[in-house]
Amino acid sequence: MKAKKATKPKPKEIKQTIARPVFKPNIWLAVISAIFGLCLYLNTVGHQYVLDDVGTVTDNPNVMQGIKGIPRILTLDMWHFENLNLGYYRPLSLITFAFEHQFFPNSPRASHWGNVVLYGVTGFFLCLLLMSLFKHFHPLFAFIITLLFLAHPIHTEVVANIKSRDEILAFLNMVIGLYFLLKAYTSPKVSAGCIVASGIFFYLALLSKESAMTGLLIAPLLLFFGSNSTLKQSAIRAWPFALMILAFQVNKYVVLGSLSGKLPNDLVNYPYTAAGARLPTTFLIFLQSIKRVLLPHPLSYDYSYNQIPVGTFGSAGVYVGMLSALAIAWFSFRGLRNKSPLAFGCLFFCATIAPALAFVFLRGGIFAERFLYAPSLGFCIALVFLLVSITRAPFQSPGVTRQQLSALPGLFLPVLVMVALYSFKTVTRNRVWHDNLTLFATDVKASARSCQVRRHYGGELINMGMAEKDPQKQTEWFNKGIEQFSEGLKINPHFAEIFFKLGVAYQTVKVTNDLAIYYYNRAIQEAPGYAIPYNNLGILYENLGKQELASYYYNRAAEVNPFWSEGVRNRDNHKKQTGLDVRVLPASTNLDASVKY
Repeated sequence: MKAKKATKPKPKEIKQTIARPVFKPNIWLAVISAIFGLCLYLNTVGHQYVLDDVGTVTDNPNVMQGIKGIPRILTLDMWHFENLNLGYYRPLSLITFAFEHQFFPNSPRASHWGNVVLYGVTGFFLCLLLMSLFKHFHPLFAFIITLLFLAHPIHTEVVANIKSRDEILAFLNMVIGLYFLLKAYTSPKVSAGCIVASGIFFYLALLSKESAMTGLLIAPLLLFFGSNSTLKQSAIRAWPFALMILAFQVNKYVVLGSLSGKLPNDLVNYPYTAAGARLPTTFLIFLQSIKRVLLPHPLSYDYSYNQIPVGTFGSAGVYVGMLSALAIAWFSFRGLRNKSPLAFGCLFFCATIAPALAFVFLRGGIFAERFLYAPSLGFCIALVFLLVSITRAPFQSPGVTRQQLSALPGLFLPVLVMVALYSFKTVTRNRVWHDNLTLFATDVKASARSCQVRRHYGGELINMGMAEKDPQKQTEWFNKGIEQFSEGLKINPHFAEIFFKLGVAYQTVKVTNDLAIYYYNRAIQEAPGYAIPYNNLGILYENLGKQELASYYYNRAAEVNPFWSEGVRNRDNHKKQTGLDVRVLPASTNLDASVKY
């Protein structure tokens, strides 16, 4: 019987893994990005102050003090002088305005230059960050994403509106913070200096706008996709951002005495406060955000009541929004395992859109295009990756050159067309932001259902009438303004600001004292905490020689908003001139109108 041969164990199969190439960042592509971003907005430099620029710059006493006002800026809510505590602690942009006013007093040109330069700097650091994040892709991949982001027209509100510097600074500082954090953990040795720098810049982002707290979600994603860290390791390594958020919250609470502020009773800016309206409207706003990122036309500075009506679960748009959210979530988690840029883009979009959706869901607040500034980056990343995948561009091939990549018309032709169209839309949209009248007259067409736009446009038309010397043209401005107010009141019959502007119209343009008094009182009736109608009634009665009534209304204006310098000044001047300090409304006014509008 033959002996059986001993069987040799089969050698284990060795899986061969192909090492992916690692491309070094190209500093010149980042420089080109900066120049491109700067050039896109050069035509905003000659623009005036518009919208909230007045409240944050020219009507902010601390900003007007220049450098001397900075210590006080660090202790107040952003809208302190509007007698509001919304829990908005954003001193950094106000500090930059104070510096600008110190050296360039009352110069919108200097502030517009500030926004444009900061936007260019954003392009530089964003390109560097993306090249470091997608290091296994040729640097042109990050460069194309950066160009699309910079050219996207949804950014026009952020850059062309001086007040929105808080958005620019929050995003810029977060990008720089993320860049240093990624560099700290991708260097041969963990860099303590980079970790410290990441924390400092992230804290500056938080001081710019609270929405930067999304960095705590983005930081682990960035480390997971851009390094060899696991998700758990990435989450732990994001500790500098968590520490800065804790420090910021403590700082904010010490300064403001609250973390959330007080929600005003304001239908115009908080139209979705009803409990049953918030959740469905959140999905509706999510759909609106996707539509505006995909197709940024037409654009508008305002979406307040009732431009986007309250959503219900009987609305098709709500369900489309829900399905869109589920689809994005599916793509995100599907690509997590292989660290797909598509997954990163989707997750970045979801993380950065969260504050806008929370504003609707938690506060019932409105949608705004500036909320899409950071989320649009996620869209650009996903879009460019899909184009690269469809065209099979060899961005991950070792030894690939720019010349080889540039010979891919299937990729670069669509990119060039999109960048060109985006740039054209951006440059032309910039012109609309030149002044209030141009902006309001343009956007009333896109937001015809917004009572706020009607109020803004009507008010600016009345202002034009006030400045007009020709009686015929003055009447024309007046009639156009009244027409816009009438449309606004059809949308919101209880809009105090429109009643106030009607009072202004009848006090200054088509002088009818009883109508002016009637509308000022209607404004007070609808919004008792609105100081300006009291002040204007004081002026009106003072001019009519009714000094007791004037004293009463001046006192009321100062009591309602003790932080409004003009109201306090008028009260003090009148008291000094007349010696009156009337605190109770006199029994008879003799001029209170009974006219019905």
